[in-house]
Amino acid sequence: MNYNEVADIIERFANGTGSPLEWDGYTMGMKFEDPFLRSIQDRCRALWMEFPPATKREYTSPEGLAVLRMLVKELRSRSAGGVHGDAVSG
Repeated sequence: MNYNEVADIIERFANGTGSPLEWDGYTMGMKFEDPFLRSIQDRCRALWMEFPPATKREYTSPEGLAVLRMLVKELRSRSAGGVHGDAVSG
């Protein structure tokens, strides 16, 4: 999985168009060799603790969603710069 593919998953989740299974697969099921992709995954996995949601139906607060959108921009920027990342199935 490359930077753009990870950005797509995060963007869909932040926009409310991704599936919970896709998000869980990304945050809990994927193993990344690329240290940057691992750091993004770790941040996404714990975002709800840093920015708690207002209700049980949400994953994070609006501030947390803003962080997700910032991460998408960073991933796309790195991808445009020729960095792609990789994942190992797991």
